[in-house]
Order: sequence, then structure tokens, then C-alpha cells
Amino acid sequence: MSIKTIIVDDEPNNIAFLKLILVENCEAIEIIETTSNANNGLQMIKELQPQLVFMDIDMPGMTGLELLKKLEPLNFEVIFVTAFNQYALEAFDYNAVAYITKPIVTEKLVAAVEKAKNKIATKTYTENIFSMLQNTHQINEIKKIALPTMQGLQFVNGENILYIESNGNYCNFYLQNNTKVMVSRQLGEYEKLLSADTFVRIHDKYIINLHYIKEYIKGSGGEVVLENGINLSVASRRKDELLNRFEKWLRKK
Repeated sequence: MSIKTIIVDDEPNNIAFLKLILVENCEAIEIIETTSNANNGLQMIKELQPQLVFMDIDMPGMTGLELLKKLEPLNFEVIFVTAFNQYALEAFDYNAVAYITKPIVTEKLVAAVEKAKNKIATKTYTENIFSMLQNTHQINEIKKIALPTMQGLQFVNGENILYIESNGNYCNFYLQNNTKVMVSRQLGEYEKLLSADTFVRIHDKYIINLHYIKEYIKGSGGEVVLENGINLSVASRRKDELLNRFEKWLRKK
């Protein structure tokens, strides 16, 4: 397994030392680019889509934390390598694999790389399983859907999904048992995957389960009230589709 890696550190000597340790001790690491400029690092990460980034924090022009904020939600793992320990708590808001202080201890770095390798392998496996299930287009038959979470896959019955809310590159699934599951997929993927007989997109932000509609409130687009009491806006351009689909669903009951 080869891990595409970028190093961002404002000290070229630190980059050279880190590269040396990685080459000698971490054969899975494939260093595809390095930079001592934070702005260059931002563009490199966007263009090259690494799986792992070694990130310094205290850099001129833009800190490593500010850089990562511009890339949220992150689709890569991060190992912070910095001379300062006061940023540790803030750094872990980005779900960092590790926070290593300089001077670098080889054993700690190798352990961090191994942890990153395991996280990337789990994420890849999860994505492969999700794609396989997505390609079957058999949600009606299998009744369950796989939700990729930070921990792995969570399987839920489609009939237990009240609605799905878009949250940028993520989605929040709201379930019948009053739980919420955040997944790293966009809403459009689930619009294709879920049963068209039961689920309908009512807004750029929402897909709802027709089974849980309690009330429709008239308006330009209107609102639906679900059985849990939540009110969701209906986009005016999706109003007719919602009402038509709901009428067809009622006939089938």
C-alpha cells in the first residue's frame, strides 16, 4: 500500500530531515510534493489530492491550522509536526492522526505513520463497500443502507430514516430512534441510491421519507411537518413533484 504524501513546513531543513526519516523507516510513504510556503501547500493539496499531509503550524502568512480550515471538510489524514505544543488542542479539532513536537523522535513518527496507514486502509475499505452496495441498486430488496462513518460502516433500515440533511460534503441522517448519523457523502449520492417509491428530494438540503409526513403547509414551496415535529422547507420547484409522489405513495399503501 502506497500513501500519497505532502509535507508543508516553512523550514527547508525540517523538510529534508523529515523526508530522510520517512524514506529510511516508512516504505509505504510516497512523498509526491513538499513546500516551505503555506499558500503553495494549499494549492498542492487541492490539486494533488494526497492521502496524508505532514503539517507545520507556525508558518508566515498562514498557519497550518488556517490552511486546513480552508480545505474543510478534510479528505486526507493529517500529522502535525511543529516546534510548539500550545496548538495541540486546536489541532485535534481536525481529527489529526498525531501531534509531534520537534525535535522529531523517529519512533513516534513511525508510530504515527502506522496509525495513519491503518486509518487510510479502513477508509478505503469502507469506500469500496459503499460503492459496491451503491452499484447494486437493490435498496428495495435488501432493505438496508450502509452509512460510512468515521468508525467504519453503520447499517440502517431504510424504513427507519426520517430525513437526510445536506451539510456541505457531508450528510446528516435523522433516524426514527432520535439519533443522527453524519456520513462523508453528498446528498446527491443518496438521492440516486434510495428507493424512489419512498424517498423524495424536497429541497437542495433535504431528502425525506414519505412515510413520515404528518402535514403539508401551503406556501410558495410550502413546508412539510414530519412525525417527529420537525418542519422542513420545500423548494418551490420541487413542490409539484413532492405532492405527486406523495399521492402515488398513498395509493400504494
